[in-house]
Amino acid sequence: MIKHLTIGGKDLLDFGTYYDGSEWWRMPSRDIEEITVPGRSGNYIIDGDRYENITIPFNCGIRANFHRNFSGLVGYLLTLKGYQRIESSEEPNVFRVGYVSGRIEPDTGILNRYGQFTININFKPQKWLKTGEATITVTDGMQISNPTGFKALPLILVEGTGTIQVGSVSATLANNTGTTVIDCESMNAYEPIDNINRNPDLTLSGDTFPYLDAGTTGISYTGFTSVKLIPKWWKL
Repeated sequence: MIKHLTIGGKDLLDFGTYYDGSEWWRMPSRDIEEITVPGRSGNYIIDGDRYENITIPFNCGIRANFHRNFSGLVGYLLTLKGYQRIESSEEPNVFRVGYVSGRIEPDTGILNRYGQFTININFKPQKWLKTGEATITVTDGMQISNPTGFKALPLILVEGTGTIQVGSVSATLANNTGTTVIDCESMNAYEPIDNINRNPDLTLSGDTFPYLDAGTTGISYTGFTSVKLIPKWWKL
């Protein structure tokens, strides 16, 4: 079965490139620091409560028209800047975010007709569920169930002025007449059309942005004329 790897919206097969999908399943590690204390047995650990990026080598090959396909592939990858959306047919219900790192050095066959090479991709630790990209229209008193065991940091789109309560965290937005996005991951509030900073008008309980914990979270609000939410579910 042919395996697909899509980087920045472009399938590697567009460049005649095949890959071994087994690497996709590599897992990130938790950020843990071990400390040894002289005279005491065992190590102390400091848990950073986060997961680290992971670099995954993808073994690839081109079976025909190597020079044209390889030049096109490398030329495309070198145009990409920053993190890119990356998908694999190995796990079609999720996507990852990463960037190509290091050089791509091919090992070619007779007369350079075919070749093999490795593409190293540095990934953020999350696998984002595609179902978590869907926009949910929120009603007052709504219950939202997190399908994973990991705390999700949603995008919250509000119209008007008001207060929203997500679980135990509340956010109050003042002086808002249009649509404002509360980005709980980047800890930022802005108007998306003109990218206007709305952080000065946002007040949070405990200085914590809302989140959707494992299990079910209740949401209520007052004042706002419309509330929508993009949950951004993820797993490892």
